Amino acid sequence: MKMLQNTPKNEKTEAPRTQAERTALAESRMVSAAIDLLYTAGIQGTTLVAIGERSGYSRGLATHHFGSKAALFRTVLRRITAVWTEELMRNISGKTGLEAFRIATDTHLGHVLSHPDYIRATNILWGAALDPSSEFKPNVAEFMRIQRASVAGWVRGGQDNGEIRPDLNPDRIGEHGVEHVLGGA
Repeated sequence: MKMLQNTPKNEKTEAPRTQAERTALAESRMVSAAIDLLYTAGIQGTTLVAIGERSGYSRGLATHHFGSKAALFRTVLRRITAVWTEELMRNISGKTGLEAFRIATDTHLGHVLSHPDYIRATNILWGAALDPSSEFKPNVAEFMRIQRASVAGWVRGGQDNGEIRPDLNPDRIGEHGVEHVLGGA
């Protein structure tokens, strides 16, 4: 005789996840594990094996999923950068000039305070990218290129509306920082 299993009425059953959902969840957990390991174990201790274990998956899943430590670090930087960029774009909303600089500064402070783990991981990866043999150096360079282009765009907008000196080179400001915008040489 076959026994029927009674499922309590208050127990919710969840639909099975799709393969894409399982993959996204695994990647998200492994990126979080990598961020944690970067801070606690450094670049050398953040191995694919340690990431797989820390995230609750098999030791080889991180290797299977990312292929290399450099590819994993590229994904970490992309994820962290995406969170920052989304916050910045939402807050700037097409503004330029000094207003864009003010909003970017406030947004950066808010981001640092709400995501200190992201800031630590970013600084560790940027520092490691200084090594000439760094495999993920191009990803840091790409992020910096985008950042410089954004700042140059804010300067151009400020020059167009008269709040930033017209004799300043927006591209150089993007490369060197905001001290020139506020009256320096």
